[in-house]
Amino acid sequence: MRVGLIVRGGVEPGSEDRNAAPIFVDFIRRVAATTCLQVFSLHGSSPATVRSLLRARPPAHPFAGAEVFALGTTGAPRLRLLVDVLRVLAAIRAAGPQSARPEILHGIGLSPGVVATIAGRLLGIPSVVSLIGGELTSLPAIGYGELRTAKGRAIVRALLAQARTITVASGFMQARVERHGAYARRMPFGIDVDRFRAPVARPAGPPFRLLHVGTLCAVKDQLTLLRAVRALVDGGLEIALDVVGFDDWGGRVQREAQGLGLNGRVSFHGWAERDQLVALQRRAHAFVMTSLDDVAPAAVLEAVAAGLPIVGTNVGFIADWAPEMAVATPVGDARALAVALRRLLGDRAERERLAANAQAWVSRHADLDANDAFVRLYRELAWASGGAATLEIQHEEAAARHHGGDGADDRFDASEDVQQWRGQVRLQRAADE
Repeated sequence: MRVGLIVRGGVEPGSEDRNAAPIFVDFIRRVAATTCLQVFSLHGSSPATVRSLLRARPPAHPFAGAEVFALGTTGAPRLRLLVDVLRVLAAIRAAGPQSARPEILHGIGLSPGVVATIAGRLLGIPSVVSLIGGELTSLPAIGYGELRTAKGRAIVRALLAQARTITVASGFMQARVERHGAYARRMPFGIDVDRFRAPVARPAGPPFRLLHVGTLCAVKDQLTLLRAVRALVDGGLEIALDVVGFDDWGGRVQREAQGLGLNGRVSFHGWAERDQLVALQRRAHAFVMTSLDDVAPAAVLEAVAAGLPIVGTNVGFIADWAPEMAVATPVGDARALAVALRRLLGDRAERERLAANAQAWVSRHADLDANDAFVRLYRELAWASGGAATLEIQHEEAAARHHGGDGADDRFDASEDVQQWRGQVRLQRAADE
């Protein structure tokens, strides 16, 4: 199986072990283990041009088992999507003979998804689009969300109308897609659960330690988190907070902590390697997320795998899981967050119940094996379009029968979607005839 993955950066040489999005590194590594994976990165500057790509094979570098072509993008925003499509098409043509070209394209994010959809149509191969963030939201006060502008809304409408296969990681995002009249498969990217796994039991406390992981920025709204911590301290609770993540907010969160008199109670760690993060998780009593908008934060999955109960705003996975696997509070409401945290920190049994329920969910639905669902989806789509993946599907089905089962479990393995897709294919073929 040959797959072309289109991304907006994050696959720079040597960045596998120090990457802002380790969940996608794990995804690439897992897919590359069973497919011939080429990654086309449309980020930053590059000497590659459409003309140069038509003349010679672009330079490539290895990344987590895949072959990466750093194509860059144009500095002219109005031409960006067009140039990106042309660069990907030229790179595919230059990378090798037709027999070695991708059988399917997968774009992660809005503009890579548009490129994958258009290029796939032009090449006559299937495409997959994974929506992962602010594609279907508008928060003009902080400059976030693709629906803020007329151009963004037009691109989103076109993508939802033209994309044949859309995936999302959470029910929260799936509902958004459906509200826009489209259909999305719920398929979380997987994390290395075993690397983070820890018991749900923690010392009774106080003192209590909270953990927050996320880029310091307006959409993550760490200001609400700090105000909730101040309210807890004012209420006499002995508490400390660890904050992990790059600072993209120019020190505003640190200044807020100082202004609230939380020096000594809040520790800013910056970006942390996984081993350092695991150590912070294992000494925490709860994980807190205060995003204004978030569809499927990997930090929440990692915290759950580490045995932490989750408290935070009613978005993304927290919206999906509350009340049985997480505690949800209104967006931007520091008082409600403080009340929820005080109640949970005072109830050890409830903390462990929530943590155990969520940890079981992540182990079942979002471990590294979850990434294999994408490979199965690729093969199914290639089969539906008449591609060469049919034999691989038959081989997997035969192997499952040989082991005494049908290979199915209750992961989001796209098996239900496969049946729906096959039905759609039959209807479409009947209409064509």
